[in-house]
Amino acid sequence: MNTTQPISSRRRFWKIVLIFGALHFLVMFLGFLLVENASAGCMFVTPAYFIVLVVVLPILILQRIGAGAAIFLPYAILGFPPVYYYDWMVNHSLVSLWGAVGWCLIGPLVGFIGDLTFRFLPKGISGKWRAIVVGAVIGTAIFLTTLVALATFYKAATMESHYRFFTQGVYFSLPWLVVNGGFAGYTAYALTKRV
Repeated sequence: MNTTQPISSRRRFWKIVLIFGALHFLVMFLGFLLVENASAGCMFVTPAYFIVLVVVLPILILQRIGAGAAIFLPYAILGFPPVYYYDWMVNHSLVSLWGAVGWCLIGPLVGFIGDLTFRFLPKGISGKWRAIVVGAVIGTAIFLTTLVALATFYKAATMESHYRFFTQGVYFSLPWLVVNGGFAGYTAYALTKRV
């Protein structure tokens, strides 16, 4: 039995991953510019719907383990230099250089959690509810991984930074991420049915 994928299938996978990876990078970049600079919240919380949408949609389209994790690769690779420079070299706020590496691994971990959720949900769940659950789980994973990163990668987690959105603001941030993740999952499902 041949277990290798045809080249056209691999090209399609990477083409979709790169398109949605670029969209994810754009969402996070705009989140930084529009949300952070305007002091309108946290770039990991406020645009949650769009962050999750660009991850769930390729998971539904490709239905392959690794699709969700791969979406975060452009952001992880292009995001390392600024985290390294600002948080390690300029601000000296990271506990170690591994904190910068850790930030780059969080995204693929969140995507992989989405991949596993999609894969291991019971077969009897409808496509719509599968997408909603995957989106809600990705929203929860964003909350938990960001909280752990903020609490462990930095010398002092100050309440004036993103950290307060994940501690003092947990009653808003966590439900916001879960509900927006669910809505994004539903939107992804609706889009795959119309395309």
